[in-house]
Amino acid sequence: MARFIKYIVAFSFPFILLVCLYFVCDPFKVIWHYDNYHCNIGGALNRNFVSTMNYLNKKDKYHYDSFIFGNSRSLFYMIDDWKNYIPNESECYHFSESGGSIHGVLYKLRLIDSLNEKVNNALFIIDIDLLSQINQEHEGIVSIMPPALTNNQNFLKFHRQFLFQWFNPRFFFYWTKFKLTGNFEQGMEQYIAKGTNYKYYNPITNEEPNHVQDSLIAIGAFYDKKKLAVFEDKQHPRFSEELLNDKEKIRSIKEMKSILAKHRTNYRIIISPLYNQVKINPKDLQFLRTVFGNENVYDFSGVNKYTSDYHNYYEDSHYRREVASDIMNYIYNH
Repeated sequence: MARFIKYIVAFSFPFILLVCLYFVCDPFKVIWHYDNYHCNIGGALNRNFVSTMNYLNKKDKYHYDSFIFGNSRSLFYMIDDWKNYIPNESECYHFSESGGSIHGVLYKLRLIDSLNEKVNNALFIIDIDLLSQINQEHEGIVSIMPPALTNNQNFLKFHRQFLFQWFNPRFFFYWTKFKLTGNFEQGMEQYIAKGTNYKYYNPITNEEPNHVQDSLIAIGAFYDKKKLAVFEDKQHPRFSEELLNDKEKIRSIKEMKSILAKHRTNYRIIISPLYNQVKINPKDLQFLRTVFGNENVYDFSGVNKYTSDYHNYYEDSHYRREVASDIMNYIYNH
């Protein structure tokens, strides 16, 4: 019996050691508190988790009352630009996430409301991809909903996903190699975050400016042959299928409107100009305008001056700050 126990201990020791190392190193920054979640390179971060925990960590100090909501396409609606259209004294926060879903936006509104915080101004950056998702529980570590937004209902599932990734041999190899050498090699980007713009990250507003890409564009060194290939055969103008036709999506969107009405929020909803030129379904657009008001919903999907020029995009999925700034100027002055 004693020998059997020794074998069990011997075989389980590496596993226990790896688990302990996971808690000490916290490679995905989902265990310990951080004033800046982008302070150094590690595993790919869950932007929804970072946005949520960073808000909870700082709300009592900065008393945020104005918010930009959306997926990664919202990142280039910069607060400095937005403040030209809302009261100067507004305390702003950028509540972004990766991928995005209807519940991702709703749960953030719920969280703010449950904490009795103000929502004086709001800007929602949505698109067909976001509206197609009610939640993202199946999307893996970069997109799974953080427990703080679900009343900890998915606490075990959330942390299990990250622990499983830690035990992925390739992730552990590349993560360890980078930590030992400090060199970010080809192939690592599939497993760890390179973070070219992280040094510009603002932990107060939760913004990630694209300074590296913008500086390359300014000197004419961004749209090279490799980059241009990204845009090839990506435009297929058509109407999307009807997306807002199930009870859960309808209920969730109406709850968003109820919270905004409770706070008497000054808000706008922008449907993003995606490079693929797919137009939001007319029934979905009409539903959004019926719920939120014609004057608050602005559709830039489909074929237009933004989607007709690749220079307006970093790649086929994200449009530039200049486009976002131009859109804000239009919706607040039109």
